[in-house]
Amino acid sequence: MPFLLAVAVLTAGCPPRDGASIHSGGSTGPPRSQREIIEQIQSNAAKLDAALWSSSVTATARLIDDRKQLHVFNVEGNLLHVPPRGFRMDLRHGIGPTVIGLGSNDDTFWIWIEPELHVMRWGHHRNAGRPCCASMPVRPDQLVSALALGGLPGAEPGLSGPILRAGRNYDILTYTVASTGEIREYYVERSPPHLVRLVRFRDVSRRDVLSVYLEEFRPAWPDGPLLPHAASVFWPLDDARFVLRIGGYQPRSLAQVSPRAFVMPDRETLPDGIREIIQIDADCEPLKALSDD
Repeated sequence: MPFLLAVAVLTAGCPPRDGASIHSGGSTGPPRSQREIIEQIQSNAAKLDAALWSSSVTATARLIDDRKQLHVFNVEGNLLHVPPRGFRMDLRHGIGPTVIGLGSNDDTFWIWIEPELHVMRWGHHRNAGRPCCASMPVRPDQLVSALALGGLPGAEPGLSGPILRAGRNYDILTYTVASTGEIREYYVERSPPHLVRLVRFRDVSRRDVLSVYLEEFRPAWPDGPLLPHAASVFWPLDDARFVLRIGGYQPRSLAQVSPRAFVMPDRETLPDGIREIIQIDADCEPLKALSDD
């Protein structure tokens, strides 16, 4: 599926059931063994042996606020990623100040939007997906996993899988999160370069909570990993969409990454226009405190 057609599918809100239609012509080739599939993906991901930086990100975000009002942002900016959970994206209008900030570190994730919404939402990774955790317009924790920049999920506590099944045109690797019942599906194309083209997250009720279409795979740098340079992201339960295009990537040594790059912002570091900070998993923390007693 060409990138613009992927956007049209997201707008319609109808992700494919087996990945067969995510790009025109389908994905040809016989089913492969689980070992072969995983080795191919992880071998490519292993080439990402540095921090990942891009200063040429463009995005269109379509968000519905708490009052059911639609907001559309056309922005550009930069992206920084240090596997597994270090992620930061700063987006702005032209050369103006940052208006949308997304981030994740080992413990927390957050998003703040200064124009129109004037709010920051944040939560802990340990509570993501639990019934006590509220929603947010764009989930940076899911975005890090779904962009598959670091390959398939690693050995996370409570994460089981993968289990392989053969779809009509794609090999599908399925993981399950024990604490929430969340299911994560990675659709792998059967034609070269044999990488993940669609990621779907579903909740315990089997509702789609996230679909990500990955496009335009090419080397991040000479002899570097093949990475998607375009992604269409859809959170159907929140009717939120995030269309992302990356002009190019560059490697950065960890020494070039500021120690504060992935520190969650607070009142002192947020723009003055942020009027409210909301912890989306506040109801989960008393439960954790009781379980620790």
